[in-house]
Amino acid sequence: MTDQNSNDQLPTIQPDKFYDPSEIVLVGMNISGINSPRAADVKIDTEGSNSFSRIALQLWHTPNCELALVNAYIYEGRKYELPKPKIMVVSGKGEELPGNYFPNNRPLKFWRMSKLARTAEVTVEEGLLETLVLEANLPGRRSPNSYAANMQMAHRSGRLNS
Repeated sequence: MTDQNSNDQLPTIQPDKFYDPSEIVLVGMNISGINSPRAADVKIDTEGSNSFSRIALQLWHTPNCELALVNAYIYEGRKYELPKPKIMVVSGKGEELPGNYFPNNRPLKFWRMSKLARTAEVTVEEGLLETLVLEANLPGRRSPNSYAANMQMAHRSGRLNS
């Protein structure tokens, strides 16, 4: 998140009117396109060379939402960096932060949202098919609910009735 300024040098984001303990401030940039304010393209490398494809994301029936690439958030006065940026649906237009924090002078924005607000996160993983399908399904990397659930009934001496 740095170009000329350091991450720790972000301007202070003051509370809107009063302190709200349920407020989360998302910090990132609007990735929606210029022609369509509610659509975004995500570039993916398809062949490992100079060729690439794009995934088009578009919001429907959401007049007050944008697609944002969120890099950090502020909660209860503390700023937390995300280990990997997230593509999220955010409500409102966002407010611009002064300064250039990204290459090509892309403006950094912030969105004030309630921690109880409903949203969506879009995850895009890119890599070899072996990594994304086979290795992700190895034991130890799967979610616990994907393992086969077997139940056995046991009783003293293997008898169910006395």
